Amino acid sequence: MSDPGYEDYEEQILEIVSVLGRGLGVKVRPRRILWHGSSVAAPSFMRGLGSDQCDFDGGDVILPKVLRNRLSPIEWKPLLASQLIYERRSSLTILARWLASILLIIFTWVPAVGFLAAEYGDYGLLLAMSLLIPVTIFCTWFFSHELRSVRLNADDKAASIVGPREFLNVLEKVDSFHFKDIERRKKGGFQISVQSHFPAIDARIRRVGKLIKP
Repeated sequence: MSDPGYEDYEEQILEIVSVLGRGLGVKVRPRRILWHGSSVAAPSFMRGLGSDQCDFDGGDVILPKVLRNRLSPIEWKPLLASQLIYERRSSLTILARWLASILLIIFTWVPAVGFLAAEYGDYGLLLAMSLLIPVTIFCTWFFSHELRSVRLNADDKAASIVGPREFLNVLEKVDSFHFKDIERRKKGGFQISVQSHFPAIDARIRRVGKLIKP
């Protein structure tokens, strides 16, 4: 038997999503909330959800389980607004970033293959193949870095809707819980820098904080 308190809590969040969608001109028909229980420090398109992030999949609103009842329904609004803006406005931007990454590989690695193969034959070809690893790592980092930038821009636009002070208060509240994945992302490191498409929460806090007028 479901808890009436949870049902009311979730209904209020779904209503906030509907109102935001209408205001942003986004076609969103939220039907239910899915509480995601597996948070990872370096979430990407294919892996996990950060504890300071949310997502949408058709009529499903996907939220981190660790924040259930820790945030009031209205406190979800900045996070929801940022994700809706990201999904509405970033499609072409993401495509441009992806194409830039592919072109980077082509214009750095392909000439290297031709030159080394011509100069050193099979040994040159083997050397060129070994260069593919660092080039791929660099391009992955570049793509992830660019997507983090897109998400920070979405935060800026969301702050203009919900208010930068309100957004900052929510980010600082989430940060105060010291969730492991958020703390790891704040510390950074090679894997986080290369793989994570999500900015660290301290970067989000600094960005939104700059929007507050003295």
